[in-house]
Amino acid sequence: MKRFILCLVLLAALVFPARVLADGTVVETTLHYTGGMVVVTLTCTGDASDGSIPDTDLSDGIMEILAGHYYLYQVATWPVSGGTAPDAADVFILDANGEDYLGSADGGTTAGTAGANLIHATLKKTTMPYCYTTSSYFFFPVTSALTLRVANQGTVDAEYVVELTFGR
Repeated sequence: MKRFILCLVLLAALVFPARVLADGTVVETTLHYTGGMVVVTLTCTGDASDGSIPDTDLSDGIMEILAGHYYLYQVATWPVSGGTAPDAADVFILDANGEDYLGSADGGTTAGTAGANLIHATLKKTTMPYCYTTSSYFFFPVTSALTLRVANQGTVDAEYVVELTFGR
């Protein structure tokens, strides 16, 4: 019985890493600027089967710095130099209640004004946050956890960066 359980554990250990390597990934880094700005860089690699990445929450450490002190100022994206180019894709920055800070009317299903096709295969693209209800650009105060969602990016192993800039 012990050998049977050991075999199951070893089999699971061999199968699980293969699944982890196939999933899309997002790596978060932070660069602080003087003058009251914080830049959060999210380096994304599309899934090996469909190019997607998982919805990704900003880390607790980043949120402790931002919440109650900063506003989302701009969002920029670009392909990683020398990497696999992404498809044109939509970006959503969602708060804890599902509101998209880039203007989606339906909370992250259909891209809003600012987030539609924000990811480009060869160019850097930058936008400001956009409020759907007022139809205007708006600096959202950070009051809750933020989540990155990318939709319609289907290139396998695509590599791109999503950079969030926060100001005081």
